[in-house]
Amino acid sequence: MTQEFSQTLVVGGGPAGMMAAIQAAEAGRGKVVLLEGGAALGRKILISGNGRCNLLNVDGDDPSHYHGSQPRFVRPALMAFPVQETLRFFTELGIETKQEKRGRLFPMSDEARSVVEVLVDRLATAGVEVHTGARVDRLQQLDTGGFAVSTSAGVRHEAAQVVVSSGGVSVPKLGADDSGMALVEALGHTRTALYPGLVALESSDPWVRRMQGVRAWARVQAQPGKATIVDTDDLLFTKYGVSGFTILNLSARVVRHLRETGPLELTVALLPEHSTEAASELLQQRWDRHPHRNLALSLAGLLHAKIARALLDKAGLDAEMLVAAVTKQQRWDLAQLLTAWTICVTGPRDFDHAEVTIGGIRTDEIDPHTLQSYLVPGLHFAGEMVDVHGDLGGYNFQWAWSSGYLAGCQATAR
Repeated sequence: MTQEFSQTLVVGGGPAGMMAAIQAAEAGRGKVVLLEGGAALGRKILISGNGRCNLLNVDGDDPSHYHGSQPRFVRPALMAFPVQETLRFFTELGIETKQEKRGRLFPMSDEARSVVEVLVDRLATAGVEVHTGARVDRLQQLDTGGFAVSTSAGVRHEAAQVVVSSGGVSVPKLGADDSGMALVEALGHTRTALYPGLVALESSDPWVRRMQGVRAWARVQAQPGKATIVDTDDLLFTKYGVSGFTILNLSARVVRHLRETGPLELTVALLPEHSTEAASELLQQRWDRHPHRNLALSLAGLLHAKIARALLDKAGLDAEMLVAAVTKQQRWDLAQLLTAWTICVTGPRDFDHAEVTIGGIRTDEIDPHTLQSYLVPGLHFAGEMVDVHGDLGGYNFQWAWSSGYLAGCQATAR
């Protein structure tokens, strides 16, 4: 077995791992090695944002956008490497950003690959020794201090300190699994239950199926337990249920309920700026202007035709009925559907379709100010493998950059 020695060893070449290795190397306190089990670094970056990479969010250092069993855990990392420092870091690398709705920041190039390329370049200029195809099979704490890491290729690395940033289990087609969590569990750490996060939700509602492929701007409300959660944004109807920005964002707050308690009702407002009364009045105004139109045509320009016809059928209204013949009660029933349509969702799609993992290594076993293990001195954590997940819109990348920065800096400070 080949043996190599280093000061700091980073396990996992995703965004958090690359950031940790860069910071550890630039501290100048010894050799830094980065081990990545896959064939290339930053594979999740490449597929993020439909290949555009939602790099971060202008509000990314607001702790309220992060969730886990210990909500305050994220604060020190976000303070150590806030949004402005993250922007400065990427600007120095050559990544200019542009802002889109809800504060999302993307590279001007609209190309996720450019982000990976400049990070790989920074690793090289910082002197990080990178090994891809280096799947870690074992992590041991040595009696003499430090750690031994063995790979499936038969290479043994010894290091004074280790940063584990091997990610969660979402998108297994990219090689994601729980092997990194298993490594630290063997040293005494424990994990919470794992759930798919930022994921579409399944529904057998026949009206949803009829709207397959249609997007709408909508307000969606759910009540998993005592809390009421609401999001207004893009809603996508699919062959399996509902998706789109609003559903993905809400999913992180409802998946646990769906898995542990059962089906949940979503209340959808397709006219999110209108009360039921206002929607009824809007319909009457449209019908007064064009009393010769049928119901289907009367909704043209207000709703997509697929949505209009499905909801008319659901309301028991003939799409060919002239609007002049619609009763007050029928108008009210339609207005209620447009402002408070309930859709029953039965569960999330699986990890193959999830953007993040909900849950991970318990954060009460980790010092939030250093991201060092309370149980194993010299062992640090970064990224998605711990029990932290952010809202949709660049927040999970911000956690990767901030936690990677803090872990890399603190590992070399020992």
